[in-house]
Amino acid sequence: MSCAESAADHLRMFTTTSAVLFLLSVFIGSCSAWTCSSDSETALLGFKNGLIDPDGLLDEWVPGTNCCYWPYVTCRQSDGAVIELSITGSARPNHQPYRSKNANSLGSTLADLTELQLLKLQWIFFNSPIPSAWGSFSDNLVFLIVNDCNLQGSIPSNLGDIHSLQRLDLQANFLTGVIPQQLCNLQSLNYLDVSYNNLQSGAIVPTCFQNRPGLHLSTGNQDEGGNQNNNNHATHSSTPTTSSFFLHLLLGIFLHVLFVIIN
Repeated sequence: MSCAESAADHLRMFTTTSAVLFLLSVFIGSCSAWTCSSDSETALLGFKNGLIDPDGLLDEWVPGTNCCYWPYVTCRQSDGAVIELSITGSARPNHQPYRSKNANSLGSTLADLTELQLLKLQWIFFNSPIPSAWGSFSDNLVFLIVNDCNLQGSIPSNLGDIHSLQRLDLQANFLTGVIPQQLCNLQSLNYLDVSYNNLQSGAIVPTCFQNRPGLHLSTGNQDEGGNQNNNNHATHSSTPTTSSFFLHLLLGIFLHVLFVIIN
């Protein structure tokens, strides 16, 4: 091999290695942006600590670790804010997480997730009313879906203060009373499902919803609280985090560099 060829090979290896080091530094730097705040961690752990969890569904929610990497949690890449929380427990009898007797208002701390856009809970037994604190969810919340969670009591009227809400799905619980008139304030609402509860027959729906264009409205099967066919419920595994994509990308880059160096 000539001196020129050798120099060219070394230059090529240096250039490729430099590119990898640069990408690695970018990756590490961007990872720091995914670190969730202490406030988000406290809000999530407050929810976990109010549960008795026989199957260890939330065992990976460990204090002092980055909650952006916890199962069922999705963070925004740019700043690590928690934007989605989607948890589905087991439908098998006696395997659901359920409210501890010491938990006064299970789930109330979730309202402290100020950037949350989606909250989806299923097969987590609250055995209590909808937390009144949920009426203080920020206007970032778009989807509120709580099914098969043994919610009891009336629907809080202050849910009508979550002005950005587009989907409110409370089917298959044990809610009583009527749909509050204050929900008419939700001008962006296009999906409302309160079927399979124990709401008051004949006076369930405010008049503002009866002819609203583009609104999917489901109120049937009252006095059958919690009895909807479970096959109609979609089950979701833990929400994948964006970091896993970049880890695979980084591994691919290193394998490519190793191949170039060897050859």
